[in-house]
Amino acid sequence: MSVKRIYRADTVETAVKLLHEHTPEAQVLAGGTDLLVQIREKHNRGSIMIDITDVNEMSHIDIQPNKIIIGAMVRFTDVVENSEMKNLVRGLWDSCKSVGSPQIRNLGTLGGNLSNGSPAADSAPPLLALNTSVVVQSVRGKREMLLSDFYLGKGKTALELDELLVSIVIPVDTDRPALVEFEKLGLRNALAISRISTSVFVKLDDNARILECGVASGSLGLNPVRELELETWLTGQVLNEACIKEAAKRFGDIVEKRLEGRSSMPYKREAVQGVIKPALRRVFQSYKDMR
Repeated sequence: MSVKRIYRADTVETAVKLLHEHTPEAQVLAGGTDLLVQIREKHNRGSIMIDITDVNEMSHIDIQPNKIIIGAMVRFTDVVENSEMKNLVRGLWDSCKSVGSPQIRNLGTLGGNLSNGSPAADSAPPLLALNTSVVVQSVRGKREMLLSDFYLGKGKTALELDELLVSIVIPVDTDRPALVEFEKLGLRNALAISRISTSVFVKLDDNARILECGVASGSLGLNPVRELELETWLTGQVLNEACIKEAAKRFGDIVEKRLEGRSSMPYKREAVQGVIKPALRRVFQSYKDMR
């Protein structure tokens, strides 16, 4: 579909007003790394673009005592160049560093990465594992939902056509680094879309027993997902090498059941074990280093 008109917004209020006025023809243009490709190939949904690149109120990282608020217009490069983010949420930092080329990271935004609803979105697994929420806004006001409820299927999210994702809220204790790690498997290191990715977040007691955990994966379903069955098994386990090996085996079994009958199942059953093991091992090493 050809683009007929482009509007530029410099505030969230203006952006959601324009979206409301031009629904259903309007689409949001943020970093443009995906949308511009869709426009070139005439796969874009709408003919009117709402350019939000000048909405500065959505471009900040706000680190508070019990949460991190990331504006939806924060670029992957903004996260990678933020030393506090590297220290506090290493898995999210690693996932942002793994996105595309430097040019893509300089343009691509976290809000755009999530809003596309892609099962291979690199930033989604660590955010899901950390039990992140997203805030969306329209002329009717704001609403907040868990990221796990935001995804509705491949390419589908809970965003209404006149809503804008404005911020991402990570509930972490920012007095200390979160034990969260990310691992992905692609055709090539940075330039490939993830074939499989996983992220693990744990809280451990003084004996390395898992008090709470989050596990999430990408490219193993219609959208990035929390691996609730594996989380249930991990909770209460003592994190050590035996636990890591058993968790990997169980993850393989879960994927085998999920993808039963698909030609990709044997490969993915083995591959998921190869991504979760290093993620868990790095979590365990970080725990030991902090003691």
